[in-house]
Order: sequence, then C-alpha cells, then structure tokens
Amino acid sequence: MSTISLRVRALCIAFFFLCLNTAAFAQTPRIDPAGIGGALLMCGSYQASPEMFEKFVDLAGGAKAKIVILTFDKAKYGGPPADLLKAAAMMKDAAEPILIDYADAKKAFPEATGLWLHVDSISPMRNVMDEGVLRKECHAIVKRGGIIASAAAGVRYLGTREMAVNTSPGMNLLPESLIELRDKNKTSRLPKSWQRWRDIVGYELDRDAAMLVRGRTISVLGAGAVRVYVPAGNDSGIREVAIQGKAKEDLTALRRAARDRRERFPAKAPEPPFVEKGTLVIVGGGGQPDNLTKKFVEYAGGEGKAVIAIFATADKDPLSKRESIAAAFRKAGAKKATVLYDQKQADVESKRSLDLLKEATGIWFDGGRQWRFVDCYENTKALPLMFDVLNRGGVIGGTSAGATIQGEYLCRGGVFDNYDIRYEGYERGLGFLKGVAIDQHFTKRKREPEMTQLMKVYPQYLGIGIDEATAIVVKGSIADVIGKGKVHFYDANRKVENGQPDYEALPAGGRYDLKERKVLPGDK
Repeated sequence: MSTISLRVRALCIAFFFLCLNTAAFAQTPRIDPAGIGGALLMCGSYQASPEMFEKFVDLAGGAKAKIVILTFDKAKYGGPPADLLKAAAMMKDAAEPILIDYADAKKAFPEATGLWLHVDSISPMRNVMDEGVLRKECHAIVKRGGIIASAAAGVRYLGTREMAVNTSPGMNLLPESLIELRDKNKTSRLPKSWQRWRDIVGYELDRDAAMLVRGRTISVLGAGAVRVYVPAGNDSGIREVAIQGKAKEDLTALRRAARDRRERFPAKAPEPPFVEKGTLVIVGGGGQPDNLTKKFVEYAGGEGKAVIAIFATADKDPLSKRESIAAAFRKAGAKKATVLYDQKQADVESKRSLDLLKEATGIWFDGGRQWRFVDCYENTKALPLMFDVLNRGGVIGGTSAGATIQGEYLCRGGVFDNYDIRYEGYERGLGFLKGVAIDQHFTKRKREPEMTQLMKVYPQYLGIGIDEATAIVVKGSIADVIGKGKVHFYDANRKVENGQPDYEALPAGGRYDLKERKVLPGDK
C-alpha cells in the first residue's frame, strides 16, 4: 500500500473516531434560561381591566415610558374602539402615549418602551406580518427590556404560530408557543389547533384573564385562568396546568418539558451506571466524611499535581463567595484550585473558563439549587470538557445540589421550590452517572417516601438516597460508602417482603454494584 493511501486511511480512521466522540457529546440546541428580554402582556379580551393597563404602563417605564398604541388601516377599519381610546387616556396620567396607524409607525418604533398592538381584523395584520418590519421592531423592543401587549385576536400573533388551523407564522415573541383564546362558552379550541403543532407549548386564555410573561416567569392578571398544555411524551398524555390568582409557572421549564417529551426523555431503558474512567465522589450534603478533601486531591492526581475547578453557581443571586473551598483543597495539597462563578453562557464558554477545564484533573460542584447548574452548563462547550476530566482519569465530585446534578435523572429540580422530587422541565442531570436518580439530605429530611414514588414512575432508574455527611465513591460500577450515615439504594425490580423497606441501606464500608443492582461484601 502506498504512503499516500496509508495517510488517507489514517485520516479516515481519525475522522471516524472524531465523529464517534462528537456523537457521544451530542447536545440538543440550548434553551436560553433567561426567558425573554423584556415582558409580554396578553389579554383575553379587548375589555382589558385597569389593572392590566396599569401593569403595562409600569413595565414600560412609568412616567418615563414611551408608549405606542398601534392600529391598522384606520381609513378602512375605522380605527381603535372606544375602550382602547379610553385606555390611552388612562395611560396619559403616567406617560404620553402615541396613538398611531401602522403606516406612520416606523418613526416611533426605535424609541418605544411599550407597544400596545391593537388587532381587530386579521387581513391587515397578515399583510404586515409578511412585510417583516413589525416582527423585527417588536423583537427589538423586548430585547432592550420593553413590553409588548395585545388583546383578544392580537395575542395569537405574539406566539410562534398565529393559529395552527392555518400556516400563518406569528412573531415568536413567546418562543415555541401557540396562543389561543377560550371561546365565550368556555370550550377549548386548542385540541383542533394542535393537530399540526404538537411539539410546542399551548397557552389558552380565559376572556377575563391576561397572561404576563416577564423574563422567565409567567403569571396571570384578572379573575380568569390561563391554561398551559405541554405535548404528550413517552407514556404520558398531554399535561395541562392552570395558572390563576397568585400561581406562577416558569417559561424555561415549560419549554424544556416540551423538548424532553419530544426527545422521549426520560429514556425507557437508560444506560447502566458505569464510570469507565476516573472517579465520582457524591456527597449527601450537611458536612463531609472525614478526610474527604484529602482523598479528593488524591483522586485528582495527588499532592502538587491536582488542578481543581470549583463550580459555585447553584447558589441564589448574588452569589456568595466560596473561596474557602479552594483554600481547603490547596491546604490538602492541590497544585491549583479555582472557584468559577460564571453563570451566563458567554462567560461559561469564555477562553479562561474552558482553558481551566482543559487543565483540570478534578471538578467540584458545591451546594445550592441544582436547576441553576443545569442553566449554567447544559448544552454548552463546558459540558464535554467536564466528561474529558473523567476520561483523563480525573475526578468529579459534589455535595447536596452538587451530588444530585451528577445523576442522569435530576431530583428536586424545581425553580420556585425544591419540595417535589419530580419537576418536569428540570429532570435532566448532567449525566456523569447514567441510569440513576440521586437525592440528598435523605434521612434528615425524611425523603424516603418520595423516592419510593419516583421509582413507581420511573422504575428503569436506580434510586440513590444519601444521608448527610455521607458519600459514595464510584469507580466502574462499584459504589463504596463512606461517612457517618447511610446510603439507600432503591431497585424497583427487587422483590420486597411485606413490611420490609423497599431499599437497601448501607453504612460506611458498604459496597454496592450499581450495574448489577446488588450489595457486595463490605470493606474489600
């Protein structure tokens, strides 16, 4: 074989393995966790309440607001109705609204902080949508923190699709959405609308309700309700959520839930738990087992060699400083220990951060709320580099939220609270340990019954409940228990005698084969 042929063959083999490596870390498109830049107000009726108008003015900037009330083709359609003119007068106490026809509106758009979009006829709006200028200007207003509002038929145009019964696109101000109005007789129109667009989230407004989306938080004004419909998944039908009164929903979680159902997550048959290279250290919070910091440095390459990246981004804003953690690792012998506080994608993917991950022999996830870790790192350039740390024989560890994030299934991912072990939209961990669901502070917070319920819903996963000041050290498929408490292993397929616990609890020295789901002789 010629030298050229050998080189071509070598390049082909290298390309093949590069493709395999890329596929292993294939990530779905990132959903911006911040939601929308400004705010959207969608009223179910032209008869919007004073409360709704006041909220619109407030979010537009109050006395400093520059409000545009946009109508379409006054000559042909007669201009806005009396209630909207009355609303303009109400707004005038706080700001000087500009009541303007679309033909004259382009000069007013660049300075607008609030745009009330009055749509009382479909035809002129469709013509405007085809032109594309309004879509561009509305996105610009929201991006700079302004508010777009509309009522009745006009709210449909704020979504991804104007109506699913035809092919008209909306402005996608509320991403991946279909917005509908509930009929006067309170019958739902969404089932018909969803025949074509079932991979997006549906929102249906009562006539006496307004949906306010600000950033990522969805709330409702008025006496009525907004019903949210998430597409069907693996074994689950369409999920319906009613938002009314003081209730709130998270836009990012709803979008992620639709994506997960579309991608058939959680998988019916996940990969078995196995760490091919490197080590995982998973701590149940509430303190650490004795000498764990020293052991972690050893797993990371040893004294004078370990380079540790510490992620302290699961805490609430503003983030508290965690430099004491880095100091503890350095005292234990680490060559270098650096705390990373980056939360925005641009910062997470900065050269400084990525270079540190390329150098790291150990990663530590600190405590807080695990959904924040997801927002920071899922579907970013940082995540494959974390797996590379393991592939180089390094170690990944964490405590509390930093324990749960290591599993494939994410327990207690709730954005508003962490009381429920299941929170749809935040059920994906970072997946360093496949096929498991990890909960922490386990016995202290009496979380045993919830893990039992989770195993009934997702019996394909191995449940792991870790007590405080307790940890498992995972190499290959073997989990070694260390610390003061116990680790509880839940296998839904294990036969349980009446009156006996549905888990196997192991103290320090206990060993468990995660892949085979069986207890091993302790203290090897």
